[in-house]
Amino acid sequence: MKEMIFKDGKIQKGYRVKIPKAIVDTLGLKEGQGVEIKFDLAKNKLTLEIKDAE
Repeated sequence: MKEMIFKDGKIQKGYRVKIPKAIVDTLGLKEGQGVEIKFDLAKNKLTLEIKDAE
């Protein structure tokens, strides 16, 4: 698995999920594309799963 580290990010709170532009560009995500975000509390790990556009 490749790892990408994005430094100098800022924590933002709100009702919408915002994904940093650098990640959107790297993954080739399109506006409105479905994603599932999972957070493993035991491992303190965040996972972004990309849903295929139907």
